[in-house]
Amino acid sequence: MHEPSRCRIRLVAFDVDGVILPIRSSWGYIHERAGTTRESELNYRLFMEGKIGYWEWMFLDTLAWIEAMPGITRWDLEELFSSVPINRDAYEAVRILREAGIESALVSGGVDVVVSRVARELGIKYWVSPALAFDPWGRLVPGGEPRLEADRKDRAVLSLARKLGYSMREVAFVGDSRWDLRGMREACLAIAVNPHDNHVVEEADYVAEDLLDAAYFILEHSYTWKRNG
Repeated sequence: MHEPSRCRIRLVAFDVDGVILPIRSSWGYIHERAGTTRESELNYRLFMEGKIGYWEWMFLDTLAWIEAMPGITRWDLEELFSSVPINRDAYEAVRILREAGIESALVSGGVDVVVSRVARELGIKYWVSPALAFDPWGRLVPGGEPRLEADRKDRAVLSLARKLGYSMREVAFVGDSRWDLRGMREACLAIAVNPHDNHVVEEADYVAEDLLDAAYFILEHSYTWKRNG
């Protein structure tokens, strides 16, 4: 737990899967559509047991998609995600934060194809996620670039804050799962939305009903540090 009275929020880092999107995992969503859930479960177990690294996990997952859907392209993936709506309250939450002078960013372990779309539709300039790899014809190739490792969101938050010139006392993190814990611990305010992990609930400064509730909580504490300083 943090001390909200010591925070003056200027930047909010949002997780995407399960927070801004209704699906818990964009990787899992592709596996479900491709019929490769069994491969997904095996790859997850190998990673969690420390037998493979994050890049190898990306490689095996994307290889499974290619084998199940030969010739799949970036545009196929964009079409696949086109039916996944952005949670309606996300638009309003980002808008009211922006009007208060608070920057929003996306820090996601999700598929960059959908994370980039979320950023574009919400008008969010800064985002980071693992990047899939495509050949010159737009066809998916195995592997990718782990610009963000799902369990190390703290590094992404620190890097983003440094880039924008903010201290971590000016950063809030909004997440829902165990993959968000390190990012939540690093930020000055940690808010859980739709949490599905007891550890997230225990470590959050606030468990919000939805993104709008989370935004209002952030606004409530954004200038406390200034008033008390």
